[in-house]
Amino acid sequence: MLCVSKTKKINKKMKKTLLTSILLIPIVALGYSLAFAQGEATLELKPSATQANAGDEFTVDIVLKNPEVQNVISVRSWLEYNTTALEAENIDSSKSLFTLSAPGEDEISSADGHVKIGRSNISGGVKDAETTVATVKFKVLTTNALSTDIKFYDYQVSELGHTSVNIIDSGFPVNILSEEPEKLTMSLNPGGAPAITPTPVPELTTTQTQTGFGGGSLISDTLLRPINLMANTGSGYVDLKWDAPDDPARAGFNIYYGKTSGQYSRRRTIGNYNNYRIDGLTNNEAYYLAVTAFDQLNMESEYSNEVGIIVNQPLSSTNPFTSLLGQVLAKIPGQPQNGPLVGWLLFSAAGLSGAVLYGKRKKRIANENAITCPEHN
Repeated sequence: MLCVSKTKKINKKMKKTLLTSILLIPIVALGYSLAFAQGEATLELKPSATQANAGDEFTVDIVLKNPEVQNVISVRSWLEYNTTALEAENIDSSKSLFTLSAPGEDEISSADGHVKIGRSNISGGVKDAETTVATVKFKVLTTNALSTDIKFYDYQVSELGHTSVNIIDSGFPVNILSEEPEKLTMSLNPGGAPAITPTPVPELTTTQTQTGFGGGSLISDTLLRPINLMANTGSGYVDLKWDAPDDPARAGFNIYYGKTSGQYSRRRTIGNYNNYRIDGLTNNEAYYLAVTAFDQLNMESEYSNEVGIIVNQPLSSTNPFTSLLGQVLAKIPGQPQNGPLVGWLLFSAAGLSGAVLYGKRKKRIANENAITCPEHN
């Protein structure tokens, strides 16, 4: 019985070590991509026109510039746009050298204002110094005079974001896009009537706490508060998104943030949409953020949940868009550059490390059994 009990304990330890090894492999792969990221390529938005009127159509080329003529295997170039001002009509990739689209990444999502583009080259990569990834056609919806941005969505230093230019380096995918590409600003209906927007609330200059609001704002008992506030971050910015229950009284949202939990020294007022990027933040400093809804009388809801995050450290978010393991296991296989490659690498690495650990443990068990459980003649 002593022999059997000891063997079971060793087997349990072996299984625990094997499981730990398998879970660590994706994190190691992510760390490799972050450590070896390079910056030798850019993505640009080239419009057919920079001004347009209601009903006009215009195109935007997504152009890859690769001055080092590296062998680019794939490009992710998701775009974000204002759906109240523009309609994305179609994606034309007929002239693209990146001939294969990833599942779900050759489509337009008007619900969240995203143009989803993820393409790869399956004939050895693309080494052109400049090439067009895809062309997107937009139509102007608004009749108001305003400026609106079309920008790349969810840039990250690693290849895990939705904006990346990827090569293979030492068997791993590496993003060679070292900084967020510039946005495109379109002037719509120049000379027309200005857009009607909620009266902006100036940024606060004094600290406000969770128990009260500054600037004379009153708390509404009926206005529904935002929920499930989440945060992600990159260099100098924090991306926020939240759920907003249907409320016909709501006119927009106030975003509060500061460097102390529960105390917010800044406020930004936005329209009636549930995502926003705060720019101009200091890298490696912690910020705490919360959101309220407001109505036409500038009465506010209660705060949403608070999130804390360290700028440019995505894994520091107290309520991230997705978990680290979820990012690695769910997002990596969906990318055109990583489909079979990283899946094979993770599977093989896990299998190899598991086999080595198993072999060593098995040999150790055999040796210990030979000592504690001698055969009986």
